This record gives sequence, C-alpha cells and structure tokens, in this order.
Amino acid sequence: EHKGKKMICNPKGAGGQFLILSKNEIVDFPSEIQSLVCLEKLELNQNQIRVIPEGVFSHLPRLKHLRLNNNRLGALPRDLAACQNSLQYLNISNNLFRTFPQPVLQLVRLQELHVQNNALRQLPRELFQGQSLKMFKANGNPLREPPSEVCAGGIQQIQNYFIQLQHSLGQEDKRVKTMFLGASLAGKHDIMTKITAMLAERKSNLAHFIDNLEGIEEPEFYVDQWERLKEMESCTLTVGLR
Repeated sequence: EHKGKKMICNPKGAGGQFLILSKNEIVDFPSEIQSLVCLEKLELNQNQIRVIPEGVFSHLPRLKHLRLNNNRLGALPRDLAACQNSLQYLNISNNLFRTFPQPVLQLVRLQELHVQNNALRQLPRELFQGQSLKMFKANGNPLREPPSEVCAGGIQQIQNYFIQLQHSLGQEDKRVKTMFLGASLAGKHDIMTKITAMLAERKSNLAHFIDNLEGIEEPEFYVDQWERLKEMESCTLTVGLR
C-alpha cells in the first residue's frame, strides 16, 4: 500500500507509536492511518495534501504531535477536536489557510502551535485565553488583528493586546449607546452628527500619536488604528446617506 513512499513507522515502540510520511508528494490523505488507534506522533509535512477527510482523527485519541506544514491545506476537519485531550503540538505553517481553523480552538492541551506563512488576517481571541499554549508562531501572515508586530512579541503581548482592545471597544460602545439613548427623540441627522463628532475626536487623538511616532515603541499599531478609523468613517457616511 505504501510502495514507493518513504515511511518511518514505530508501531509498538516503547516511545509510543509514530508514523512519518514527510516529503512523499502525497496528494490524497492516507485514510489507512485511522487504523493506528495508538498513534502518538504523525508527520505528513512537505507533501501536496489539499483535503483531510472527516473521520480520521476521531480514531486517534492518543495523538500528541501532528505536523501538516508545507502542504496545500485550507481547512482542517471538524473531528480534529477529538484529539482535544491529547494533542500538544500542531504545525500547519506554509499552507493556504485564509481563516483560522476553528477545530484548533478545542485543543485544550495544545502547547505549541505554528501557523506561519499562510494568508491569515485575523486570529481568534479565544486561542489565547487558556493556560496551555506556551509557544505560538504566526509570522508571514497579513495579520491585522492582532497586528504582526504584536504577534512577534509573543503570547503575553498578544493577550495584552486583546485585553486593551476589549477595554477600548467597551468604552466606545458605552459612548455610542449613550448617544443613541440621549437622542432617542432626535432625528437621524442629529444622531449622525454626534457619531461623526466622536470619530473626529478619536481621529484627532490618533493624529497626535502618528505625528509623534518617533520614540513610540509600537508605531505600526497606531497606523493600523488609523486605517481602521478611516473604515469606520466610511461606514458612518454610508449609514448617514441612507
């Protein structure tokens, strides 16, 4: 079944079962793997795999180490979550992921995660709320949230970013709600005028930071916030014209 393929297999070794099928130009994920119910380490990196079918990982409850980097994957099967109590290492770098694969969020014992060189623009806050993740690499993605510069600072800096972002959004939300409640009897024009004034104030504050970027530790963060503000202004104008 594996003729012509380079395979390293340890089905009954004292160090646990492992299977290495790296650099084999594999296109179709080998479904026979699901029969290795005691498998602890699986490496299928540097192949041409595009899809992993459902129903494989649900048969691998002991899997601790999984390398799928350097393939052509854009999604992970939902049943990867069946490894939630065992999987500690996952590498999906150098693939085609445009959105973060949701099954990874259920891997509560994951300690090391590599997602470098994909097309990710956003990372879920939930990924960094647990205590298990010790190493995370995401360079080579067009990240906007958190910004790449924040991710380069490590897990603690990412956690701090989300805490600050949540606080900022909470304050902004309170201001918007107060405006709408206070202007409940007013017309749309009055409400939009107040929202526009709020955005103008925020724009002024950001402009001060951007004009004085020299000496600021994370200038890219403020530039990114400026771009987000322009998007908010655009959305406000659109709503105001309806």
